[in-house]
Amino acid sequence: MRNLLRLAALLLGLAGCGTLASQQAVAANRLAETHDPYLLEHAHDPVDWYPWGPQALDRARRENKPIYLSIGYSACYWCHVAQRELYRDPKIAALMNRWFVNVLVDREQRPDIDHIYMLARQIMTRDSGWPNNVFLTPDLQPFYIGSYFPPKATAQQEGFPTLLATLHKNWTEHPAEVKRIASQIAQAMQSAAIGSDAQVPIDVAAWTQTAQTEALRRFDALDGGFSPATSAARFPQPPLLAWLLARGAAGHPQAQHAAVFTLQAMAQGGIMDQLGGGFRRYAVDPAWSVPHFEMMLADNAQLLAAYARAYAQTRLPDLRWTAQRTADSLLRDLRLPQGVFATSIAAETGGVEGATDLWTRAQIDSVLGKRGADAWFALYALTPLHPGGAEGVLRQRRDVAEALLREGRLAARLQELAPQRRALLAARQRRTQPRRDDKIVIADNALGIRALAQAGMVLDDTALTQAAVRAADWVWQHAWNPQQRLLLHQWAGGRAGNPGFLDDYAELARAYLVLASTQHDARWSQRARELAEAMLARFAAPDGSLRSAPTSDALPFPTPLQGDVHRPSGQSAAIAVLVDLAQQTGQPHWADAARRALRPMALQVSTRPLDWPDLLQTLDSAAGHAVWSQPPAASPVRPADCADLPQGACSADRVQTQWRRTATGWVLQLRIAPDFHINANPASAPNLIATTVLAEGQSLAGVRYPSPQSFRPAFAPQGIAVWEGQVSLELPALSPAQRNKLALRVQACNAMTCLAPSVMSLAAPAVAPPQTTP
Repeated sequence: MRNLLRLAALLLGLAGCGTLASQQAVAANRLAETHDPYLLEHAHDPVDWYPWGPQALDRARRENKPIYLSIGYSACYWCHVAQRELYRDPKIAALMNRWFVNVLVDREQRPDIDHIYMLARQIMTRDSGWPNNVFLTPDLQPFYIGSYFPPKATAQQEGFPTLLATLHKNWTEHPAEVKRIASQIAQAMQSAAIGSDAQVPIDVAAWTQTAQTEALRRFDALDGGFSPATSAARFPQPPLLAWLLARGAAGHPQAQHAAVFTLQAMAQGGIMDQLGGGFRRYAVDPAWSVPHFEMMLADNAQLLAAYARAYAQTRLPDLRWTAQRTADSLLRDLRLPQGVFATSIAAETGGVEGATDLWTRAQIDSVLGKRGADAWFALYALTPLHPGGAEGVLRQRRDVAEALLREGRLAARLQELAPQRRALLAARQRRTQPRRDDKIVIADNALGIRALAQAGMVLDDTALTQAAVRAADWVWQHAWNPQQRLLLHQWAGGRAGNPGFLDDYAELARAYLVLASTQHDARWSQRARELAEAMLARFAAPDGSLRSAPTSDALPFPTPLQGDVHRPSGQSAAIAVLVDLAQQTGQPHWADAARRALRPMALQVSTRPLDWPDLLQTLDSAAGHAVWSQPPAASPVRPADCADLPQGACSADRVQTQWRRTATGWVLQLRIAPDFHINANPASAPNLIATTVLAEGQSLAGVRYPSPQSFRPAFAPQGIAVWEGQVSLELPALSPAQRNKLALRVQACNAMTCLAPSVMSLAAPAVAPPQTTP
């Protein structure tokens, strides 16, 4: 039993590297059939890996084996250490294959799985990070969790083979106790993910003041940044920086100072690539000197936007210089031939972290010569990666850089050193380069498109604007399916990937709205509206809340809300889109959707408002205030045939209607709840109720019904004609009196059952004006 109690123990820290396991050529495993770059990197491990899916989950249930779930990503250094030391060791792989069903997940491909089991990690260990390695029961409940496991015992951790044996023994000899522990953890996850249904008022002023007070309390006035005092690491936190800049623009100079000081400190440190531009993921020290070397598209896109905005507000030339260098890095290092952007660049080269980026003084002397090197080191210094190490990371000498900043000469001095910088960059490019993950993640690309469009405008750089437009067009042509109104999440190996998540839809719509405002091109606003409509149809729950992920997957837990700590959450990005559309179009349903999306989040936001800086930026904007000051739309009156049915049991509860006038008549827009469909017109069989517009009880002539989608239930494997999501019915010209006599006959069904049919009145007191080209 002693070993069993250790199931809930904390797994502490990251242990040092052990001896590399012997490697031998092995046949490709089933990951070779995937197209995700991270999974393909493991296709020749002797571990019998599965991708996440029914094949692995069914086997675990059928054989009553626990699941070893490893969640990582291509740029993750410790993920690759684990591969070298554990997964390529035939003896360790044999234990894994004998006792567990082994599943590998790329967190960038499946952020929903990542978020769910990172919540488990935080509950069980109060820790986070990758790899996230989780031992699950066959019904996907976690019972043991950790990050890096060493191949042999250390002072802090037992070796991975011993851990495997202990967990296997406990599973086979004490299964009821293991399941009891797993059930308790699952209950805690369920409660944390769902939260409380308590209602709290939306108090934007109070949330904003609380968040600003806490941010300024955390601000490190010596080194910049906002990390807790207990942490040596420094993360850029771009959404927080963007919000503080917005607060500065609204008349709060302390907020702007904290943001600008942090941006300047980062630009001086080793977290910025002092040769090529761009930023690494985080620094391991408060002074930003020693980075964790992976470079992420999402981070650099947000930081480009932050530096451009900071320059626009301050006109400080060093901020402009950093913004331009960050854009240069995006276009040089992460842009693919198609014009869109890769996801990341790895932290290691040849198994050595930062190997491509480290220098000695002698190496720099050999490239620049003594005079050039002396000029270079008048501003720059090398910070050893490890104490006493010969190689170091380039950063600006802090005392010199700050003196030049005070004199307003730092940007000029940086520019004077451009010849040395180019020579060193060219020498570095001749070295072996770290891996690049070339998969195209739509939400990350949308962040890049938005940043390039904003920076192009601020810096008056048409090359950046053109890059944004080219990437935006590629995504629309390759990732958006107009017939199914479906957006992809990623594109990898030249193939379409899995369906999009909330942030894919929201961030792309947000990027298109920025392009609409900077390019004055109607196609971008139209595309943003299409994405927003599809987003609401796919992710909006009956109470208006927005799910982070589609609900069709067999995950045992809801995806928890993430906040905006390192990037905007899908919910925050979606609310920003809805608020912008409400302001641009004047159509009230966008504002109402924004309010309905916010209300279920209000308790969580009010508890920790600093976790939601992107959302606060939207709420505290002029457009946001206009939305929150409007009275909410009246709840629709349920038809008489729903009167005796509980809420949600009637078809009218699952279908929303809205009128829109066109140049030739009317369009009736139907928004169908997620996971439901309605029968098309004509219906596929006489016993199915076709969706029909009625005039005084009879089918209205002249209605143009859209083409159907195919749904294949068990009773009709050949498929039936339905509509899902959002569809538009085109009606002939009608007078107000005629329109107010119309009704809609509809029946909503899901995969299991059909609800009671409804006849819904289509009378409406207000109609959106005709759509015209903006």
